[in-house]
Amino acid sequence: MHKNTRRQWLAAAALLFVGESYAVPIYEGTDVTLSMTGYFTAHMVNSYGETIMQDGASRIAFELDTPAYGGWDTGFHLEWGVAAISAAQDLIIQGDQQVSPDNRDLSLYLRQGNAFAEHKKWGRFSAGKQWGAYYEVTYITDWYNVSGGLASGTYSFGTDGGSTGSGRADSALAWRKTWEFKSSEFKIAIQRAAHVADLNINIRDFAGPNTLFVCPPRDCEFGQSHGIAMVYRAKVGKGLMLGAAYNRVKLDATTENGELFAIENGELTLISDRVPLNASSNTWASAIGAYYGGDPFTKGWYAGAVVQRSQNNELAPVGSVAGITNFFNAKGSESFISYTWGANDCYSLYGGHNYLVSDDPAFDAALLEDNRYKLAQYYLGFQYQWNKRVRLYWENAFDASNQVAHPEASDFIAVGFRIDI
Repeated sequence: MHKNTRRQWLAAAALLFVGESYAVPIYEGTDVTLSMTGYFTAHMVNSYGETIMQDGASRIAFELDTPAYGGWDTGFHLEWGVAAISAAQDLIIQGDQQVSPDNRDLSLYLRQGNAFAEHKKWGRFSAGKQWGAYYEVTYITDWYNVSGGLASGTYSFGTDGGSTGSGRADSALAWRKTWEFKSSEFKIAIQRAAHVADLNINIRDFAGPNTLFVCPPRDCEFGQSHGIAMVYRAKVGKGLMLGAAYNRVKLDATTENGELFAIENGELTLISDRVPLNASSNTWASAIGAYYGGDPFTKGWYAGAVVQRSQNNELAPVGSVAGITNFFNAKGSESFISYTWGANDCYSLYGGHNYLVSDDPAFDAALLEDNRYKLAQYYLGFQYQWNKRVRLYWENAFDASNQVAHPEASDFIAVGFRIDI
């Protein structure tokens, strides 16, 4: 692959994998190109009745690209999230910017790590932690500076979507291929992963009031997962995209050694460690999406929307249901609309929504308060692009969630900045 082609690929990779940041060459030789991407971002947020300085989605990434024989191009992508303002904060209001629970106390944590081999005819093969096939569709509404990504099914279970493969998929094998035509293109992405994490199942009131069932580690786990996405882009006006995605993972929840505890005055007393459970199921999410316009925050209009349906792909807050797990079936939608004007695209007004509700009669009947899970947020923001690599922004969320979703969503007002590498 020629050097100019490699540069074009790195620029495209930077757009999908690291938002809108730029790839800066660190080293360019005849047989290798090493580039760095990423950005630093932080904001002052008022939410849940307090105001704090909070880390945004700061990250740093390295991309190595080297040609191989027969027209193949190979390399790797390594990306770390950076918590520079504070390594441990309780105020969590974001989707993609929200790290996995086991990484929230870390100043540096892995976001992606994968190797790839790419060929013009055969497509791109990749292995490791990477954006899932599902994200090929749902990224089109994931452009907010502070929040977003709460209702598309991408960041399942309040994580980065690694275990299910819908977000930054763990231990995934993927293939992507694009066919280009005169005024359009068609892209397909296929992905597979297996046994990426234990599944921690805790069921209150499992065997009567004040009891707790716990599935032991390694007996309950995320099993085989698969994802597929198809995307069509056409040169209609500034650009039109239509896409559909599906992601599925087996929840292996079978054990003969479940632990049953009695709860008394907040203390747990083991009743039995031989309680059987046979509750294996599937979690899946499907999404369709479309956008019209150029890239977000570039001159003119950009409008994108995603609608999703899912099964067992969402979690209600701990303690919100009785007698069953807090997995639930859901339907949701997201939108992102921006209008940009001025010299060098410096002014942008943007907004949209995230809306997620349960679609699960058994789960709704088990809720301790409210008769349905409902998360609803509406956004309005303004961005000033100071120069090519520095932006200032204000973002406001108007929350209309019900009581059961309030631990996960709230009104907020944020002002912040972002500096790209």
